[in-house]
Amino acid sequence: MDARPIDTSPPPAAIAPAPAGDAAQVRGWLDEAESACGAARLEEACALTVRALEAVLPADADPALRVRAAGLRLACLFQSGALQTVVGEADTLLPILRASSPTPALVRVLRQVCLAANETGQSERALSLAQECQQLALSSGDKGLQSLGLNALACTLERMGDPWQGERLMTEALAMAREHGQRHELLLALCNLSALRIGRFHLLRDARSLDEARQPLIHALDAAQEALALAREAREPFPQVLVEGNLGEILLHLGRLLEAGPYLQSALAAAQHHRYQAQEWRIHCSLGELELAQGQAPAAWDRLQGTLQRVAAAEQPITRLRLHHTLSRTAAALGRFDDALQHLQAYLRLERGRAVSQLHAQSELFITRLEAEQVRLEAQRQRLRAAELEADVRRDPLTGVGNRREIQQRLPDLLRDAAASELPLTLVMVDVDRFKAINDHFGHSVGDQVLERLGQLLRDATRGPDLIGRVGGDEFLLVLPHTALEPAREVCERLRRTVAQYPWHGIAAGLRVTLSLGLAGTPPHDESTLKARADRALYRAKAEGRDRLAWG
Repeated sequence: MDARPIDTSPPPAAIAPAPAGDAAQVRGWLDEAESACGAARLEEACALTVRALEAVLPADADPALRVRAAGLRLACLFQSGALQTVVGEADTLLPILRASSPTPALVRVLRQVCLAANETGQSERALSLAQECQQLALSSGDKGLQSLGLNALACTLERMGDPWQGERLMTEALAMAREHGQRHELLLALCNLSALRIGRFHLLRDARSLDEARQPLIHALDAAQEALALAREAREPFPQVLVEGNLGEILLHLGRLLEAGPYLQSALAAAQHHRYQAQEWRIHCSLGELELAQGQAPAAWDRLQGTLQRVAAAEQPITRLRLHHTLSRTAAALGRFDDALQHLQAYLRLERGRAVSQLHAQSELFITRLEAEQVRLEAQRQRLRAAELEADVRRDPLTGVGNRREIQQRLPDLLRDAAASELPLTLVMVDVDRFKAINDHFGHSVGDQVLERLGQLLRDATRGPDLIGRVGGDEFLLVLPHTALEPAREVCERLRRTVAQYPWHGIAAGLRVTLSLGLAGTPPHDESTLKARADRALYRAKAEGRDRLAWG
């Protein structure tokens, strides 16, 4: 998406080997390399990173310099378009970066190596790197890094033949980049979103009507125009070449040929000036298609044939696919039908190889997703089981309400929250009137049924945040957070009437059950003080004749 692979030239002979261990000199080389890379002097930057790495790879070298040199080396190679070299050297350099590189730097490098693997047809490698990049970004909690992680995965899915899923993820990456507010992530998301939509057009152009195939390009145009404004503001040549190339290609396939030409010519001139050879090849493809669309088939043939010869030795499956496809149509326009068939066959061979690679990578992705889903479900089951066991430990088995352990766990927190928020809380002691007589007269089985039904009535009368606990044989505690004494009295009075009017005779003929309740409200927020006040109020309710409530 961001670049196409080329082979880098070896370092100029004037650059001598590095003296190992000279940290100050290595820092100087790396500073020069960063400056050269920023100024698009990529051969110089790549050569300086080679010299720095030679100095810092020994075990006794400064680890921070080793990390900086490795990251800068891959970044320079990526920007130069040497994507095959990026993937090759990543085997050596990524372990260095994983060992001690800061998360932001590692996420950015992983994304670059992932894109390099995508463009060189290494789908499985790209998928593995994209997943690592995304997981690392997610664990960081940083929205900007998460945007880059999604960006890498989206590009990989598009290259695996699923531009729809890729576009969905890239849209999420764009939303995160906007939220994060960093121009770099926003520019990358816009640039790659427009590239993904161009890719969807190429996928659809021979399978659907032209109007339907062009639909992604209409949306791509907006993204590319916004990206171009950002790239010009940044005054960085590499992203500007990318975006102008995208914009010219979009306009070309929308049939706006006069508008497409200036963008493509500007992008080509900049790519040639800065030696972005991979981008130059891509732009030549678009210019060849432009010439074909303008009726200049001989010029298109010469341009495309020359580009194919230069690309032939490179691991450039995407660009070669497009070249063969366009050359087949150009040859047909020229009446060179044998050449048209030859290029069509070459295109189909490459497409079959790409399809096999995509299917294999998709299979790996499916297995990875399936395994991840199984792990997630098992972890969820374990959490639910642990929660159930914890709930069982804190639940009274007969009544279904909390037990003393539940009260010990939750009541202190409820009191602290009430004190901190300065909101009221009411504590209620509830006792079944003459419960011993019920057991003696009707039997313990009936007594257990009374307590079981009472637990349900208590749950029905309270809210989710309220605390209900059984603290004795026939004694319960209610805690009503955010509830002052007067509304608490209304709740308790309704509960008292509900219990008194309940058809207990359905359990045993002649059975009648009533409650006495004692209430105490904050302040103070001291547990022992509230319980003592509620207990005294409960005893007063009983002394005054039972089946009533009192407060203190």
